[in-house]
Amino acid sequence: MRTKLKYFLPLLFINNLFGFDLLIDTGHTPKKNGATSSTCIKEYEYNKSLTYSILDILKDENSLNITLSSKNESQEISFEQRYESSKNKDLFFSIHHDSVQEQFIKYNEKPCPQTDYAKGFSIFVSKKNVDFEKSLIYAKIFAQELINSGLTPSLHHNENIKGENRELVDEKLGIYYFDNLKVLRNANSPAILFEAGVIVNPEDEKFVQTKEFKNIVANALKRLKD
Repeated sequence: MRTKLKYFLPLLFINNLFGFDLLIDTGHTPKKNGATSSTCIKEYEYNKSLTYSILDILKDENSLNITLSSKNESQEISFEQRYESSKNKDLFFSIHHDSVQEQFIKYNEKPCPQTDYAKGFSIFVSKKNVDFEKSLIYAKIFAQELINSGLTPSLHHNENIKGENRELVDEKLGIYYFDNLKVLRNANSPAILFEAGVIVNPEDEKFVQTKEFKNIVANALKRLKD
């Protein structure tokens, strides 16, 4: 029995031994650039900024192997290219920044969309993902680390209004099911989508730009390899 046990290594031990392969996917593209913030900045700029901040903060983490779905920030990357890059990864982590439904938005003089209706992070997983169970495990670890560091999830995607109605996996952790979300459903690895903050909310928009926030996110990702 003892001789057989040495060949059985739990998953987490294997990750620690060989490194955790994290693929960071910068949501949207320069042309298909997502939501507009309360200062009229496009979401893609915030997604890109958080991606490269995480890379910089975690550059000395030898047991965390980080690659990007797009190596060129001016590239119009397709969904198919994102799926292809997720092969043989421990986690596909897609970075986004959030908005709210149009009826909750007002426009300032520029005009830029603004709201105080919602703020905070949200996390999405798909039951149609190739490894949903592991996706959910990683989502819970990540969300709990964010909360332990003082962040608060937004629950506005659960509301019974058109465009929302997302089922909550865990209200305390801000994790939702979004089964048909392409980037999660078709990824070739466990996958989670992270809405870092509600950038139409001026307070949230300022916070997601801070070093404090970016450190919290990077350190939460670091815990996935433990």
